[in-house]
Amino acid sequence: MADILIPAGLWDTDLNPEGIVANWFFGEGAAVAKGDVVAEIMVEKSTFDIEAPEAGVLHRVIPKDGVVRPGVAIGTVDAA
Repeated sequence: MADILIPAGLWDTDLNPEGIVANWFFGEGAAVAKGDVVAEIMVEKSTFDIEAPEAGVLHRVIPKDGVVRPGVAIGTVDAA
């Protein structure tokens, strides 16, 4: 199992410490490939793509519109 993390340094946390999960591109339990863009994070008016760290089955931890910070796991991928 691999965590889908919000990378540190993705945005300036001094200006905006939190973002939101703007969109999930795959449903719960979907098969994903390593590098697939699985979610989009929004901070102010900027968006950032979050990729699957490995291939497997997606499990969401943070729902759409959930608040996130860098270093937080928004989901997991269980190896297929």
